[in-house]
Amino acid sequence: MTHRLAEIVALTTLVVACGSSADPSTPTISGAITTSDEVATTLVPSSTTAPTEVVRSPEPTESQPTLRVAVSASLSSLSDLVADPLADRLLAVEQRGIIFSLAESEPVEVLNISHLTKQNGEQGLLGAALSLDGSTIYLNFTSTDEGAEGDTVIAAVTRTADGSFDANSLVTIMTISQPYGNHNGGDLEVLSDGSLLIAVGDGGSGGDPQRHAHNLDDPLGKLLRIHPLAGGGYSIPRDNPYVEIALGEVWSSGLRNPWRIDVDPVTADLWIADVGQGEHEEINRVDAADNLIGGKGVDFGWSSSEGVAAFNTDVSPDPRSTEIKPVFTYPHDDGACSITGGVVYRGELIDDLWGWYIYGDYCTGAISGYNYITGTNIKLAEVASPTAIERDHRGEIVIATAGGDVVSVGLP
Repeated sequence: MTHRLAEIVALTTLVVACGSSADPSTPTISGAITTSDEVATTLVPSSTTAPTEVVRSPEPTESQPTLRVAVSASLSSLSDLVADPLADRLLAVEQRGIIFSLAESEPVEVLNISHLTKQNGEQGLLGAALSLDGSTIYLNFTSTDEGAEGDTVIAAVTRTADGSFDANSLVTIMTISQPYGNHNGGDLEVLSDGSLLIAVGDGGSGGDPQRHAHNLDDPLGKLLRIHPLAGGGYSIPRDNPYVEIALGEVWSSGLRNPWRIDVDPVTADLWIADVGQGEHEEINRVDAADNLIGGKGVDFGWSSSEGVAAFNTDVSPDPRSTEIKPVFTYPHDDGACSITGGVVYRGELIDDLWGWYIYGDYCTGAISGYNYITGTNIKLAEVASPTAIERDHRGEIVIATAGGDVVSVGLP
């Protein structure tokens, strides 16, 4: 019990603001090749995750859903859960650097990179995503290499014939220097064209002291979109909004700590749960319109604002971006302190949940549903210390926790 409690305490700063004594430095990003090489060398997916064609309207149901939660597996402190439709299973991502398959009666280890990263507050293995054909798993972790401690590493590891992932095949796609130990973001989304969306926090400390988030020449406080290359490195998609006028990798800006993001599989709308500073938590939604996904060229407001309240008055979004306000915010009342995203429900089990955005609060454990059409927000359940809310391989909701529990969601 003492060891398990220590794990939970270590993760309590994972999505909550905290300070650091590290010296700030100008962030750097590496791994890119020239955009002219993109067509010749980018990975070509063998399948697609384009928006799903459905007969029913994508809008949320008007009824108010109810649900039941139950623990389905218990491991060490979890940072993420990944659906693996190819093997009809769910993968559980431990922050300490180990991934387990949950298809068997007991969790089975399928990847171990604990020699490359370390669970420490908001550091460790923070997110993972499978390529479209399932042949590769992409990882987002913080480095333990000498001289690069705490830097963000985006890497790719190859799947083996038995369904595990060969750590010896790991290649680095991208590295991002980090000035502090917190606000590393961590989420990854593979898009329908095989490109990779990377959620990156503002670099840490508190209050965006170096004003990274609005700076379009800076990778911190952004969503980055790249095309990973088979042998490592990446190319910059030509349809990114700032190619040749700012940092070409940037898709969206103005983010504090976008710990979990979601691309609606039906509409391709972008949802972001951005962890607040000291007073407000926020949910952002941008419809895809004519773009691959939502959020192209959008600035979400941090750090000139926190939620809808003014924050750093000496900075503002770059005029080349389009600033939008969050669709929903909530204050730090009654113990609430840190939002955990979050997915739009598109499963078949809970009809009344269709189209609702499901999210949690790390500190209160409240699991809530938000209807963007009506503005309705309701508490659905309570799960201690949720760190990720995801879809499993069936499209149903699953919740990861700091205590190591995998929580399934179903009808009451």
